[in-house]
Amino acid sequence: MSMTPVNSAWAMIHQHLQEEIRRVHDGIRNYPPPIPACDAQFNYLLEEREALSSELARVREYMNEDTDSEDARISIDAFLNFSSYLGDSVKREIRALVDNDIR
Repeated sequence: MSMTPVNSAWAMIHQHLQEEIRRVHDGIRNYPPPIPACDAQFNYLLEEREALSSELARVREYMNEDTDSEDARISIDAFLNFSSYLGDSVKREIRALVDNDIR
């Protein structure tokens, strides 16, 4: 069964967010031992982990929706505009994938 461009786009987004959350988990796991609750960088990593988990949950919801509709393409574009964890090159690649399907 081949994936539609929308399915492929969500899969790419999911993969990149998974890589980011692994990076954050590694940062938390390898953080030096001083008092973490008083450390701004450690607290930032915890906030990043929470934000990435929320974004991943949203992506999983979108992945279960109708993938052939214009609404799905609009959802991808809105998500790409919202996400601060996907780099510009990844966003361009995903937009190109979905845009090529429309033509």
